[in-house]
Amino acid sequence: MSKRIFQLLLTAGTLLLPAAARSQTAALTGASKWADSAAREIDAASDAGDVARLQSAQTLVDRALTAFPNDPMLLYYKAYALYRVAGLQEGLGHQDEVAKALDAEQSALEASLAVKPLPETQAMLSSVLGRKIGLQPYKAMVLGPQSGNAMNDALALGPNNPRVWLIRGQGAMFTPEQFGGGLDNAETYFKKAEELFATDHPVAPAPSWGRSELYAWLGQVYQKKGKTADAIAAYNKALEIDPGMRWVKFVLLPSVQKQ
Repeated sequence: MSKRIFQLLLTAGTLLLPAAARSQTAALTGASKWADSAAREIDAASDAGDVARLQSAQTLVDRALTAFPNDPMLLYYKAYALYRVAGLQEGLGHQDEVAKALDAEQSALEASLAVKPLPETQAMLSSVLGRKIGLQPYKAMVLGPQSGNAMNDALALGPNNPRVWLIRGQGAMFTPEQFGGGLDNAETYFKKAEELFATDHPVAPAPSWGRSELYAWLGQVYQKKGKTADAIAAYNKALEIDPGMRWVKFVLLPSVQKQ
């Protein structure tokens, strides 16, 4: 994707925002404007399940970093783009690409944390370390405690940050109960995130993602527990917030409706 086309897409996306959000975005300049534009493009690409588009967004962030080196929010969104790339590659079952994406994501997260620690960045680092255990189980004794420490740091930085609790819930879904995971704990963390999202109003270009995604994950917990009606309601809530979520529309919702 060329820089010109990318900028046109960002302009079109801005016009679809509510008036208050458009006003806030219009007031941004320099690195902050690039960071906010990157955030919107990353979320749109993630919704569409488009790895190539995510990688293009990452490239644009890299270009912006040449003009604004070490800008904390640009470094954060570079890591966030890689976080989404790794997630999509996992969903596609591309294990070799997942390993590469997780390594790149970890490096970007550590670079971002060195400049400005954010709760979301620490939580994503916890996630990437935990996901690496799935690829390298023999490293669980090392990566497990590192992941736990990163999550503790995230909670210390942002105890009321809903994205931290969302990622904590995701981790619990894939962690055995004897190590602090399990569906019940995941549901508790997701419910905490839901409560916190109700009053979550970040100022651009701060991270603002996750509210619709929360219901996609909460629906999966309900589905695994056999609560079909609750799962359908959660998936529909995700689509009500964000109608463009292809993962929910074409994968999760159809899967529970067949049960």
